[in-house]
Amino acid sequence: MSEMDKTIVEISGLSKTFKDVKAVKDLSLTVFEKDIYGFLGPNGSGKSTSIRMMLSLIRPDEGSIKIFGQDLQKHRNNILVKMGAFVEKADFYEHLSARRNLELLARYSGVNISDKRYEEVLDLVGLSSRSGSKVKTYSKGMKQRLGIAQALLHEPELLVLDEPASGLDPSGMRDIRELIRFLNEEKQITIILSSHNLQEIELIAKRMIIINKGVKIVEGHVHELLQQYNYFTVFNLNDAKKGWNILKESQIPFEKADTDSSNLRILCQRNEVSRINELFVENGLEIYGIKTEQNLEDYFLNLT
Repeated sequence: MSEMDKTIVEISGLSKTFKDVKAVKDLSLTVFEKDIYGFLGPNGSGKSTSIRMMLSLIRPDEGSIKIFGQDLQKHRNNILVKMGAFVEKADFYEHLSARRNLELLARYSGVNISDKRYEEVLDLVGLSSRSGSKVKTYSKGMKQRLGIAQALLHEPELLVLDEPASGLDPSGMRDIRELIRFLNEEKQITIILSSHNLQEIELIAKRMIIINKGVKIVEGHVHELLQQYNYFTVFNLNDAKKGWNILKESQIPFEKADTDSSNLRILCQRNEVSRINELFVENGLEIYGIKTEQNLEDYFLNLT
């Protein structure tokens, strides 16, 4: 980030203890304007506690939270009117329509929303054709999108999404990912995206933080951080044994590999994958597919 980038969220020395459990320990992070900022960690890592402190749902024991350049504890109302949030799961009145649910949520929040705005947000999340249907007829993915719609009602500048793709099938995950990208790129909304799925964050986030047991492990640009990470790449070949022999005789660095009749699985750095692919092609191998295998647990091990 350059010196010209505007800071939207600045957290410093944040800590929170519940009874004998220190959920968050001396956490510091920075989110810049127009970021899609991945907030990563396994279950129980302190993600949800951190997000609840950002939303002023619980108070920190120590540390400071500045959002839009203002202290959250001193200027709570000024800040929250410019924020939208979807936390954990979509919870609606199942017997009412999507449109009616949004109207009630707006009334409870004391926000005046125009008829046009209801139509806009339902269209944004791809639910305009089903706005009159009862929520009980919605799939889980549709409910997740309706949850994002309610967070967008008052046209926030900062959107906080806590596991919005949780429990969805690949198609539903893709829909949520495309919606988040659209909101960021077309609507210029800064987004904090909490997840335990490293691959989802890699596909969409610009910067990320990983926390574990309430402690920051690493923070930075997603691709710069993952570029340093060795992970398994699986090459589906017409002759995996031949591929293994070619790789062994090459000068390309890798840590380990295993093979069956058609797949060669190699642990290597990201920037070596294209070189390995070229090597196989040059030696007459047919490549039917390439896929990567990486997860948050492996990344933690790699870092520590």
